[in-house]
Amino acid sequence: MGSLYVSDGPCKMMAKRPVPGAAMDATPAPSLSDRDLLRRVNALRRTDNVTNWLVLAREYLLLAAVIAPTIWLFVLIDRGTLAWPWAVPATLVAVVLIGAGQHRLATLTHEAAHYMLFRNRTLNEFVSEWFCMYPLWGTTHDYRVQHLGHHQYPNDPHRDPDVAQMHRSGHRFVFPLSRSRFLWKCLVSQIVNPLHALRYVLVRGTYRTDNGPHSPYRMARKPARVLRLFAAAYFLGQITSAVWFVRAGDGVSLAVTQLVLWLVAMAFYRLVPGRLFAEYVIRSDLSVRDQVCLRVTHVTGLFVTLAWLTLLTDLPWTAYYLLLWVVPLCTSFAFYMSQRQVLQHGNADEGRLTNTRNFELNRLFQWAVFPIGNDYHLPHHLFPMVPHYNLRALHDLLRTVPEYRTHATRVDGYFAAAGPPPEHYSVLDVMTKT
Repeated sequence: MGSLYVSDGPCKMMAKRPVPGAAMDATPAPSLSDRDLLRRVNALRRTDNVTNWLVLAREYLLLAAVIAPTIWLFVLIDRGTLAWPWAVPATLVAVVLIGAGQHRLATLTHEAAHYMLFRNRTLNEFVSEWFCMYPLWGTTHDYRVQHLGHHQYPNDPHRDPDVAQMHRSGHRFVFPLSRSRFLWKCLVSQIVNPLHALRYVLVRGTYRTDNGPHSPYRMARKPARVLRLFAAAYFLGQITSAVWFVRAGDGVSLAVTQLVLWLVAMAFYRLVPGRLFAEYVIRSDLSVRDQVCLRVTHVTGLFVTLAWLTLLTDLPWTAYYLLLWVVPLCTSFAFYMSQRQVLQHGNADEGRLTNTRNFELNRLFQWAVFPIGNDYHLPHHLFPMVPHYNLRALHDLLRTVPEYRTHATRVDGYFAAAGPPPEHYSVLDVMTKT
């Protein structure tokens, strides 16, 4: 996948032990295959079980700082304290910011896909699923298989799974485009027509990588129909019982019914044969049975939480969830995701140093579209096992290599670059370059 270490390949490998202090040496390297350079890169691959807890806490605090005041504003409007027109700008701002927060959670799953969210592999999977992907109605391993295929075949029109997914959602554009055409197709129309974002998120959420029978990036087994039917019946029962008992104000029956249904589901998934579950050729550290039980438990917890909040407060928590989580997921989140994919790899070739680029744009745009290491995307593609908090150091290290300095593209403006090429390019420059 373009890396110099076998352990940076698409399959699961253990990181080599880093050399302490090696990354601090700034001695120029003659090439990307220089042994001393590789030693210093290896030192930057160190991960731990602490750092990303702090990052995750920060992201959830930012989301809470947007969602909580917005809900309180809705309550004040409902009580007549504020006029209802206040809800319109508040909701629009909240949707824009929450979608950015959701995108940042997805970026942490990107770390987990490379086994870099936490050093402990089980913790890596569990935290990514429970706090990042399940809230976004996805799964880590589905994303991982697609993403590792993308790393091995970046921009390959036949083998890069991202290319196929973008084609299906209508976001794989034929480059180069004229400036006006790019601005309309890739920016303006994506904002003014919400169907583009909705189609993107639906395709992204249901896309399953299948690169053919001889590729590791495919499903070895699809889920049995009986599992899908049971899941549909289970969640229908959960939702129906929750609505019924909340309206009746019967908390005891709500608790007992939800618990019994969940226990029945857990027993079912624990007892059915393993051959009924879907599984990829590349396997996760969590068994497929554990993944299903964990996801069902998470969705059940969401339904139960909404039901109890509604019962205890007499406020429309399901409406709040739909407006302040599902709507951003289907609009602003999808916009940020598609923008990042297009800008990182659009109008780029398959070359090792030219299949993507680095970004230093407006801080707000960086925060929403290129968060948590996505700005240094070329170093990530060269050495994908370096965690996000070391990518800037990796970039600085690679700048000592002449071929990196020559070929790496720096994008530092959307409409206009901060200076002349070849040191500076704008998004419009790289998307319209022939």
